[in-house]
Amino acid sequence: MRHEVDSFYLYCLAGMSLVVVGLTWFMFAAGFDITTTHFTYPTSGLALILFEPAVSCLVLGWMFSVVLFVYGALNSVKALWLENDHVNLALNWLIWTLAILLLLTIFMVVAYYFIWPLWASHNGYQPCPSFTLFWGEPLVTAWVTDIEICHNNKVDAVLENSLHETVLRANKLIENLK
Repeated sequence: MRHEVDSFYLYCLAGMSLVVVGLTWFMFAAGFDITTTHFTYPTSGLALILFEPAVSCLVLGWMFSVVLFVYGALNSVKALWLENDHVNLALNWLIWTLAILLLLTIFMVVAYYFIWPLWASHNGYQPCPSFTLFWGEPLVTAWVTDIEICHNNKVDAVLENSLHETVLRANKLIENLK
């Protein structure tokens, strides 16, 4: 038996497919590298590193959007063919996948937020005090091997954003100041 699918729903699905393609391109172009860099900062040996908890959500957010897109596509197929058992089984599996991804996202954010600082402390880093480096960014914290770096105005001037290239530039300046 066939059923009608709302055209607005199909337009939303087409728009979501563009978003998924764009996010996939971003993840393969830079997202995986950004995530890897931020996860391995504590073992990098740099004098200054940045803690940015939102980065832990990049990969899981991408996976979540892909699964939601597939779920929407399967729902539109289900609306066209109501009595298809394979589509119903796939939708049930996707609901479980979404639940697992949601739990994994919560676990990753909590783990990253608690384990990363412990790992950085174990490797000789300490967070900058309040109102020093990155005090205007509520989600980014600078971690240093020497607390004097936090009070250096030249380093503060170089750290205009949290990009890895900026962190490398600041570390080069720190090395030149020694």
